[in-house]
Amino acid sequence: MGFALPKFSLAGDGPGGVSLGSRLHAWWNGYELVAPDRESLDRDDAAEGAKPETGADDGAAEATFANPDEWSAAQKELAEALWTPGFIVPGGAQYVQELVNFCRLTPAETMLELGLGMGGGTRAIIGKFGNYVTGYEDNKELAAEARKQAVSYDIDGKLDVINQPLSEIDLKKGYFRAALMRDVLCTIEDKDGVIGEVCQSLKAGESYMIITDFLFDPSNMTPEVERWIEGERCPVYPWKLDTLKAALESREVMVRIAEDESERYCSMVTGAWSDYLAELKNKEVTPQFGQVISAEADYWSRRTAALQSGGLCYYRIDGIKNS
Repeated sequence: MGFALPKFSLAGDGPGGVSLGSRLHAWWNGYELVAPDRESLDRDDAAEGAKPETGADDGAAEATFANPDEWSAAQKELAEALWTPGFIVPGGAQYVQELVNFCRLTPAETMLELGLGMGGGTRAIIGKFGNYVTGYEDNKELAAEARKQAVSYDIDGKLDVINQPLSEIDLKKGYFRAALMRDVLCTIEDKDGVIGEVCQSLKAGESYMIITDFLFDPSNMTPEVERWIEGERCPVYPWKLDTLKAALESREVMVRIAEDESERYCSMVTGAWSDYLAELKNKEVTPQFGQVISAEADYWSRRTAALQSGGLCYYRIDGIKNS
């Protein structure tokens, strides 16, 4: 039997707002959520990053991420409801198109993408620029979903999906006009090796590199970053911005933009969750799906808490290679 979601108001995070964890606690336990006073905000800030109390069975919630190589149908359904069809990360089609807009891709050119997910971003890029994409995704189930969606949206002639560990890629030299890496470098231990492989795969002339990723300094981690590391689906490895820039510039990729988008990223996450929870008001979901929602909310709460602590940063890097 399902259970009805309660009515509650959704205020934004920040002064006068409420955290994602607080929203989920209210949703799960069925009470009215109102904007807190200053004293309660201070208490919430002190507890930020801790696992929210959901009332769910802890074992069931943790089992959602027991095997990072498996994405259940419920996880994929929730991801698409939060981030729009085909996406497993925030931003949607408009953000991805914005990322690659400066590349000036043509229908005859091929872009490399590492971390394809379910292919939503790839579909947006092909839809706008008409180019070809070779996409690598190390998760078997996500790669299969990307192939399925490519056929459904009639872009399978433009997209080649390769299911392979990103740390083992062996790319053809001088083949791609642009390369996009979204939120994948942090999961790769040999980052310099992968950067080198991608850079050598870029075509002669003017080519482009776009990276978004989580950067942090292991010698200066906050408690929130430590909790984020412990709660990620797979291991994450540190890298600092200066090290990333040096790795690119040593391969003749000039860094054009290195912008901290942590605040924007947090806003995209909390906005999507606010909209989703608002849509669920007075609807029924099964207890099992409720546990998936709770586990995902914990996951994204840890990530935004780490970013807001300042110990973790989300960067956008635009690079140009002239050779």
